[in-house]
Amino acid sequence: MRRTAIHTIEGTLESLTGLHIGGSQDDLQIGGTDLPVIRHPVTLAPYVPGSSLKGKMRSELEKKLGKFGGQNGEEPCGCALPDCPVCRVFGPHKKTKSELGPTRLLVRDAHLTAGGEIEIKTENVINRKTGGADNFRKQERVAAGSKFHLELKLQIYDLDANFKYGSAAGDKALLAVVQEALKSVEETGLGAGTSRGSGKVRFLDLKLDGKPWQ
Repeated sequence: MRRTAIHTIEGTLESLTGLHIGGSQDDLQIGGTDLPVIRHPVTLAPYVPGSSLKGKMRSELEKKLGKFGGQNGEEPCGCALPDCPVCRVFGPHKKTKSELGPTRLLVRDAHLTAGGEIEIKTENVINRKTGGADNFRKQERVAAGSKFHLELKLQIYDLDANFKYGSAAGDKALLAVVQEALKSVEETGLGAGTSRGSGKVRFLDLKLDGKPWQ
């Protein structure tokens, strides 16, 4: 097995609504928020962990391909089949030995480039008997309009030459998988609370190896 290329995908991740990706509650104080956002330990600026974005890309692709929940219905797909786009690009879950080789997609932490203001969103549960609100909690969100630098690395190996996705083959097929996963994140959202108004994002000015990529 030989690595034949590494493609770099760069661009901007923009939050179109408030964005909540949870951080540590170790420093919570009386009167503070119940659900803080994750912050850089030195600058304290919010950021998007690569693991959060990669996990959402993977789960959305699994849903699209009917592989969500894995073989036991509870975990990521780990079938490790040669024609599985999920396992080839994101890695076969828990299968350390397979013929697919290393994980192809590397997702860097997306650091803040603009915005980054923190807003407090209060959530509650409506008591259906009384009509009143119960269980109040405060959640931090990164304000809409904030932007983060996106960087992905896609490794290509010689054993990818015959892999197909749609009408594409080889490295173009792997790139098509990544593109499909990014589009799915745009359609559904990122982070917590996407069903309650949070987490709508879009990817701007995407470039593949320095050239515009759509």
